[in-house]
Amino acid sequence: MIPNYMQCAPPGEGSRSFPSFFPLILLLILGLGSALFPPESAGQKPEGEGLSRFDRLAEEAAQLNKRRVYGRVISLLEPYKTDKKNDSAIFFNELAIAYRSQGKLTEAIQAYREAQNRDPENPVILINLGYVYYLKKEHLQAVEQYQKAIHLAPRFKEAHSILALAYYDLNKYEEALKEIDTALALDPRYEEARKLRADILKKLQDKK
Repeated sequence: MIPNYMQCAPPGEGSRSFPSFFPLILLLILGLGSALFPPESAGQKPEGEGLSRFDRLAEEAAQLNKRRVYGRVISLLEPYKTDKKNDSAIFFNELAIAYRSQGKLTEAIQAYREAQNRDPENPVILINLGYVYYLKKEHLQAVEQYQKAIHLAPRFKEAHSILALAYYDLNKYEEALKEIDTALALDPRYEEARKLRADILKKLQDKK
């Protein structure tokens, strides 16, 4: 069961984390209780400049997702998802957000997989995909995605935190404690992680 303070979308799931994740990783300020977006890095193109047709659709979809009009996102993007020219990871990431938000978890996984095919080393996509597996209670698959994300971005504190949450639900409290301590080492003021740590310690105490 997801603790109330952790029930939210995964960090960094929106279009501003694409297409180049690594210049932004140190700028991620996304807490598990909010959906903020980091400022554009100097290396990013101004909004709309040099974007493909599908990236432009994704930008429009991102605004709709922020407004939580997920049905409109699906209607906007679905006609183009099988287009062979569509090489936009952002496009499929936004489509997956809409699917997931409407409870269409199988479709969300398929869309995130398409995003991953187009940007295989983007930790944000891995976290987003892992979160859908988590919602489906497929915790081992979720853990696999989180571990891959951490391998690519070891200082991604939210990745450690939600990996801890997956271990928590698998009753692997020692592993959960290790991951949450890593998250807190990266950010000692990370309040959501601190609350989860207290729950983990309680579980460990109950096992004694």
